[in-house]
Amino acid sequence: MFVRNWMSAPAVVIPPVVPAGSALSFMEKRQIRRLPVVEDGRLLGIVTRSDLVAALGKDKRKRRGEERSVDEIMTKKPVTIEQEETLERAAEIMLQRKISGIPVVDGERVVGIITESDIFRAFCRLMGVGEKGARVIMSMGEDEDVLGAVKKRLNGLTMRSLATYHNPSLKRWEVVLRVRGRARA
Repeated sequence: MFVRNWMSAPAVVIPPVVPAGSALSFMEKRQIRRLPVVEDGRLLGIVTRSDLVAALGKDKRKRRGEERSVDEIMTKKPVTIEQEETLERAAEIMLQRKISGIPVVDGERVVGIITESDIFRAFCRLMGVGEKGARVIMSMGEDEDVLGAVKKRLNGLTMRSLATYHNPSLKRWEVVLRVRGRARA
């Protein structure tokens, strides 16, 4: 699973000279929480809705500093990820850096953004959420052949999705499947 398949694209970007109040209004209207700041096709930074609210205050009638531009508020030199990277790498970066979105680049050009919501969407697809069929959970020993054991236990049911994770404290594999009726011979 690659970032390019799950990112929001094309990226909605903003130039650095936009007044902060205008940027916040734009974000509220479009219902987005972060904007890459781009000039001449080059990524300069990223600004979030919470950055702008903190800088401007919450009361729209009494916002101070509306004359400040986005480049004064943005996070400069943000973390980026290439569109060919894995979704797992994007999630790992977000967890390590405690951030909720990363601009996606192709070289120096911003082509999209990957967010926690995009990763949740991928997770739901991976787990078969919304698909027909029963959800089955199995637990098996650390040394068992996971696929062999699953096939044996399914006894002819058709597997639609499969996810596994290792629980080292219990020395077991946890397996989550989505299954449907019997496979046709």
